[in-house]
Amino acid sequence: MVLHELCSTLNALGCRAGILFIIEGSQKAQGFKFAYSNEKTLLDPEGQYYDFTSGKTNEEIGQFIGNACVIYPDIVKGNPIGGRRSVVYVLGKPEFEIEAEFVVAFSKAYIEKFNCVLFKPFISEWMHDRGTHHWSARRLDLTYIGKGAEYLECRVIPGSVLVERNWPQDKRQLAALLRNCRYFFSWDNLTATNLDAMLCGAVPVSMHELQFSPEEAKGSELGYLFPLKYTAGMENSTDLGSIAAVDKALSFVQTEARKSLDEWPTRVREFAEAVAKFYSHGVFKEEPGQS
Repeated sequence: MVLHELCSTLNALGCRAGILFIIEGSQKAQGFKFAYSNEKTLLDPEGQYYDFTSGKTNEEIGQFIGNACVIYPDIVKGNPIGGRRSVVYVLGKPEFEIEAEFVVAFSKAYIEKFNCVLFKPFISEWMHDRGTHHWSARRLDLTYIGKGAEYLECRVIPGSVLVERNWPQDKRQLAALLRNCRYFFSWDNLTATNLDAMLCGAVPVSMHELQFSPEEAKGSELGYLFPLKYTAGMENSTDLGSIAAVDKALSFVQTEARKSLDEWPTRVREFAEAVAKFYSHGVFKEEPGQS
């Protein structure tokens, strides 16, 4: 999603950005293979993509790719596509040392050394707390496991409803749950669903800190997304802790998330200009052989 959003925004700013799809390989084994396609089901229906293939010979397509600045996700090592320039976009905590000429961090909390930060929260129109009860007056609790199962044995908190990756089926249904949710017991410290919960006025509760500690998250774009840590029996307790402190955290994240969303186009332009300056060629210029 992030790479598709970046592609669309670069095109909106006057660049010529197309998409290549990973069709084979893995982070551990590498061996990645890539393909291009204009199949609409593979693209964001609201997105903007530069068509570098229609009416072009294989040689012309190869020339375009070979002259391009290729932006890779952090799971890919090196420059296997063979673009003239390359950038690595660190979209999560990398599992190996990033060796690249130009490094972009989705969050400054993910990696220590980077050239710039390009953060964008994904906010669905359904994720809001308008017309809802204050979280302290709600009666529904939810449990979310997600990637937490990769780190420890997880369980559903008694009395809560389990939210799964494939249920609810869409954001609208998830938002309906979150707008009625008090505690969102999350075993996954690195999921956008925690932000969704806060946007809906629910309180994410941290079940562990093995993925992402408060120290690592300190100073990140939205701060630490967990106003509360889990304590045994809190789901049955009438002691809701410091309501004022939780409300302050919710308000901060809601405000900063929407501010970051508004600033995304400006940040993408700054990113493109930084890459152009780094490699000393004009990304925004229609110069022969450059893209």
